[in-house]
Amino acid sequence: MKTALQIDIAKVFDQPISPRTDMLKPRISMSNADYQHYENQHGQACLQQFDGMLGYINILDLHLPADIVIPIQVTRSDLHIFYLFTEDRAIQIRDVQKRISYSISCNRGRYFYLTRSDYEIHVPAGSYTLVNFYFRGSIFRDGNERPFQFLHPLIHAYRKQDPNSWCSIDFRAGTRTISLMKTIASKIKKGDLDSEVNILWGIKKLIQLSKEKIFEEYDKISESQIKSKEAHAAIKQAVAELGQDFKLDDIAWQLGISMDYLHQLIQLYYGQSPQELKVEFMLDLAKKYIVDGMPTDAIAYELGYASPSSFARFFKKKTGMTATEFFKRYNQDYL
Repeated sequence: MKTALQIDIAKVFDQPISPRTDMLKPRISMSNADYQHYENQHGQACLQQFDGMLGYINILDLHLPADIVIPIQVTRSDLHIFYLFTEDRAIQIRDVQKRISYSISCNRGRYFYLTRSDYEIHVPAGSYTLVNFYFRGSIFRDGNERPFQFLHPLIHAYRKQDPNSWCSIDFRAGTRTISLMKTIASKIKKGDLDSEVNILWGIKKLIQLSKEKIFEEYDKISESQIKSKEAHAAIKQAVAELGQDFKLDDIAWQLGISMDYLHQLIQLYYGQSPQELKVEFMLDLAKKYIVDGMPTDAIAYELGYASPSSFARFFKKKTGMTATEFFKRYNQDYL
């Protein structure tokens, strides 16, 4: 992916130096990333960058005795996630031309749609880890953005190439987020085709985790909401373990509710029937297996179909494509 956000760290710290054993260590290490270390009177900085076709990752660690301002340039309008891990301070991202500032508080994250412009990161004295993912807004297509209402204004701005930047509501980022980032970092490697799939997987996981964090923090969780989440998770787990070879009545029995109430819960909180949700999970698994190169007969077995032809009819009916056509389209769109 062409670099769309350039962090001009050398403007503050001059040229990178060879790291010493006593220097600042990255909180989240990307062993296969481009790595640069800086030190001067302003403090220490460590910048890691990984360039993938589907997304770009920046991880910036800072130890500062005084406030600094880091210039950044955005050369193409894109969607971004920023996370800040620190003790008790916030940073500001400022659009120099429009004179608009956005804050990112300690141990929190926020999504942005950033337009082409010059920006500044205003960082107070202290120790920080700032993580930035940016990615193609085109990963949202065919209505797959529906569950992520907090991103709808940003996606809309991206699609119409709005000249104004946008940001989402902010949300907590803690040990689960850091653990997921470390997993993503461990899965990427230059020259490895799987890295592209893993970056996309990581971005999807971060978006899903963000949704959970926003739901937990801002939405009052009622008993029915809790039960709906349990039902959603139970159907997803059943599909992962049994494919299509289970009855939704068994899920209702497992949860101690009636089939009618299961239908009400899923319809109310997810906008679809339990059967539609089951089919959605099956399609998601089927697509993952196809992208991973699994043979059709193996996919049919994993999803509980009696024969490859039965699975082929199901997939064609739901997607309008054969498995081979889907694989080719995926390669054209994402690789």
